[in-house]
Amino acid sequence: MLRNRCFRALLVLAAALPAALGAARGQTDLTTTSAGIYRLEKGSSFQRGCFDPCRCPILAEVPVRGTFRLIPAGFDGLFQSYKITDINWTVSLGDPELRITGSGTYRVGGEFALQQQLSLDLLVGDGPVQHFDSGLVAPGARFPSLAATVTVNQMVCFDTVIVVDASPVPLADIHPYRLLRDSTFQRGCFGACDCPLTEPQRILGTFALVDLRQDPLFTEFAVVNVRWRVASALDPTKTTIPIRGFGMYKYGGEFALVERLGLDLAVDGEPQTHYDSGLVPVGASFPRIDTSISIADLICYDTLIHVDAWPRRPPPRFQRGEAVPQ
Repeated sequence: MLRNRCFRALLVLAAALPAALGAARGQTDLTTTSAGIYRLEKGSSFQRGCFDPCRCPILAEVPVRGTFRLIPAGFDGLFQSYKITDINWTVSLGDPELRITGSGTYRVGGEFALQQQLSLDLLVGDGPVQHFDSGLVAPGARFPSLAATVTVNQMVCFDTVIVVDASPVPLADIHPYRLLRDSTFQRGCFGACDCPLTEPQRILGTFALVDLRQDPLFTEFAVVNVRWRVASALDPTKTTIPIRGFGMYKYGGEFALVERLGLDLAVDGEPQTHYDSGLVPVGASFPRIDTSISIADLICYDTLIHVDAWPRRPPPRFQRGEAVPQ
């Protein structure tokens, strides 16, 4: 009896070992390539409507683009677990396009066969947070790539279906930026409303752009790892308010150059809120970014953030000795 139990234990260990080793190799790949930043591939899509057995219109599958972060969260003997944060997706659906944000978990491993499960809590547009899940299924891609289909209702009657096909972002596609001296934070009443308006305070910090797509009119990037702090009004050498988030940036145009910066930011622990510049004339020649974002388009009480930023690794012509903005 004891011999049989030992034999079964060895079988379980032998089956689990490849998954564990694969997850460990995947973790190494993450730390040496993109520090956990993932980018959706062309196979990612969004679909909403009625599936069998119900009857109602169903949208055609439309592309989803964007990024998220995958962070190792431990190994339980069978599954390697990861936290998913900073979900930063845009769906090509109407104008304005549909934003998807949220967080979740991912696990890969298994006892007798390799399996995966992707679980996400997502805010789709202006709707409530919904739980999406793939269930425990066979992997759709070799880790560290990730391919899974998540749904709310397992494609029964009215449902939302998101195909997630993602891979770690190569370091060459991540462009670190720093804020310049003219970046400021201001909060209060604008326009005709009557309430105090603070003086602009300097913001310090960094973020990065991730290559997303380029078409004949626009070049688009995901904005990741926004890590800013507002300088103290009393002592500019000290910082007070932390700002964290992510978003999208694009520039281009048909007849004149325009740009749009949209960021989902948590300011000083407040709930994450969307800030947007709208589509406006470019404030500076790319790769410099020089534009302002706000919550309510400066109507009454609002928060205005002026973003003036420059790459931390300047383009070659500036590395040859031209002045770099301060």
